[in-house]
Amino acid sequence: MTARARGLAILTGLAVFVAGWVAFVSAWSGPAGAGPTGRGAVAGTRAADLDAFRNELLVWAPGGFSEREVGRVRDSTRVAAISAVRTGTLAAASGRRAYRVVPLEAMAVDTNAYASATGKPGRKLATLLPKGAVLSRTGAKLRRVKSGGKLRLDGNHTLGVSGVVDDALLGGYEVALDHTMGRDYGIRRTAYLLVRPRGPVEGLQTEVRRLLKGRAVRFLIPGDRPYVRGGDGVLPLSQVKARFGEFALPSLHRGRPDPAWTKANLVSRRVPILGLVRCHRLVMGDLAKAMADLERQRLRGQVNVADFRRRGGCWSPRLLRDPRGGRLSRHAWGIAIELKATGDERLIQTMARHGFVWGGGFARPDVTHFEWVGQGA
Repeated sequence: MTARARGLAILTGLAVFVAGWVAFVSAWSGPAGAGPTGRGAVAGTRAADLDAFRNELLVWAPGGFSEREVGRVRDSTRVAAISAVRTGTLAAASGRRAYRVVPLEAMAVDTNAYASATGKPGRKLATLLPKGAVLSRTGAKLRRVKSGGKLRLDGNHTLGVSGVVDDALLGGYEVALDHTMGRDYGIRRTAYLLVRPRGPVEGLQTEVRRLLKGRAVRFLIPGDRPYVRGGDGVLPLSQVKARFGEFALPSLHRGRPDPAWTKANLVSRRVPILGLVRCHRLVMGDLAKAMADLERQRLRGQVNVADFRRRGGCWSPRLLRDPRGGRLSRHAWGIAIELKATGDERLIQTMARHGFVWGGGFARPDVTHFEWVGQGA
């Protein structure tokens, strides 16, 4: 190969690398205009982060699993190792009287079981969890707490922070607790299972369906999503906060978001088809482009505007989607929208092109729900 040919080959390789990196950053750096750096910076995941789960099958179902169901799967001869991951919401203290709590998405695990499931990275976690709470990097940044510090909770409770780990190791959750401590804070129900198969993974899937007959069981393999966690393919709460800001509430189960956050982040603008809408300022551009795209395709008739307005549009003060689990609705951030459509696949595809995932594919289908997750929806 001549020197000129070698030079061209190197330049071509660099161009491919840069293009791939740009695509990756675009997919996970947030809405248009948010940028990958500054206050809105987000701790992403790398392919290497998912290696901790490479031998696992994740099993989940709407509503989680009872202890009896976990036991059935655990006792199967097709299971080599298993970790039950319990999830819930902690109330961090905001330091304010009227809006005193900040919701934290938390997980609780049996330390040894989770370490066994995740290998070497998990063994590091196993040394930290018995000593206190472990924060994800994004969670630590949001709380402004370092290893050795204190996590202040509502009611004058504090948790010692024994370490800070990569977001991926905690499945995108903000804080991890040992399962015995998690019970003290109401984190009891298993949301999903990490299972290491004994034999072919297909055989384990068949066995789990048999053992949990009647449940709408879903399976995930590491690499299917940026985070190994149960639930539908939406952004973890930590990533929502990092991109769109964090607000305080009067309590976890009542009240509207802090008015200071609302004033700084929510805007009302006119967009094609829908007219005047109120959404988060960083999502408004993508929503407007999606509606303009539908209009160019002459699909205006696919959207029921009257129903959209009856349902409250984009932003809504309603907070809880699942009162039992305390899951915060993304409408509280103004990044979800309800659109009653006639079923044309082109509407779903157009919304996806502009970053909105369709709720019709959720484990509990919500056919009017569209939620911003970014590119690759």
